[in-house]
Amino acid sequence: SNSHLLDATGVHPEGYDRRFAVIDAEVDKLYGDKIRLYFVEKGIELTTSVLNGGEADKRPDAVDKLLDDLCAYKLRRREPFLAIGGGVLLDIAGMAACLYRRGVPFVRVPTTLLAIVDASVGVKNGVDYCCGITDETYKNRVGSFYAPSSCLLDPAFIATQDRRNVANGFGEILKLALVRSSDLFELLEAHGAALVESRFAANDSTPAGVSDRMIDLSIQIMLEELGPNLWETTLDRCVDYGHTFSKLLEMVPGADIMHGEAVNVDGFFCVVLAYLRGFITKDIVDRVFAVMQSLSLPTNSPDLESKLAWQSCKDAIEHRHGEQRIPFITDIGESICVSDITPEELDRALEEMKNYDHKM
Repeated sequence: SNSHLLDATGVHPEGYDRRFAVIDAEVDKLYGDKIRLYFVEKGIELTTSVLNGGEADKRPDAVDKLLDDLCAYKLRRREPFLAIGGGVLLDIAGMAACLYRRGVPFVRVPTTLLAIVDASVGVKNGVDYCCGITDETYKNRVGSFYAPSSCLLDPAFIATQDRRNVANGFGEILKLALVRSSDLFELLEAHGAALVESRFAANDSTPAGVSDRMIDLSIQIMLEELGPNLWETTLDRCVDYGHTFSKLLEMVPGADIMHGEAVNVDGFFCVVLAYLRGFITKDIVDRVFAVMQSLSLPTNSPDLESKLAWQSCKDAIEHRHGEQRIPFITDIGESICVSDITPEELDRALEEMKNYDHKM
């Protein structure tokens, strides 16, 4: 086996034969034995902390659990630990790494399509927070800007995801295509449906290299957008597309909606808003809708109603320092940010949404 995983854990004094990894519980079921055997074969004792990686588990308690395990292991100040899992697990690990001894190195190993194109890039980590005063839970309200020491990408992990989770990952890829890349959009238009069905694996109807190209383009866009604005000093960000209304959609109690799905519902709602403003034509709306449907992504939610939509705009003003700064597309691959959306405009868009045959 190759040495990349071990190499990522840093250079240590001769005879230092132990390492630490935090692993998503589902990943541990599928790959835990292989991961442990990898280190055994290299003469390394691996200590693991296994955490649930669902959105409901993205809480400060999970960070505390990991900090407890790091304390028990007695992680050294410059010893990188491994974080292997989806976006939630990587967020929890990043928070713990930032806090432990005021900052220790950690290595991201994303295992879902969504995490590979999203959580693998950038320096943000965060957990949802339940406020004791308001008794409300706020998405990603507590977090940090803290970079991993490295990130290892292996698309082979995607093969063990189910169809819905693969489609969920395409929600973030399509977001990037809409705001930044007509080339990526055309790849999704031509091959996305087949890759959802094959769970991102090679198939008869998709030319070799297409899936890798989608990942490469997505990561390239993220790097180009995040790199010059790593600490978000500029709050007009096209990569916030699909992240205005989706936050509250995900936090509705009992809602059965995944992150990429919520981003896509938000994204189509913003497409409709952009159309009603005259930024894009009806043909573009229909083309985007067709691609979303082909990727098995929801385009509407029963929870997307007037009150939630307007509250999302008010939350955006708070989060984006006094202005809505909501990204709209002006063409496929081009976007602007707007800050003057009104409740009446939202209601018109919600009415327009009824004209489409949504599959939820």
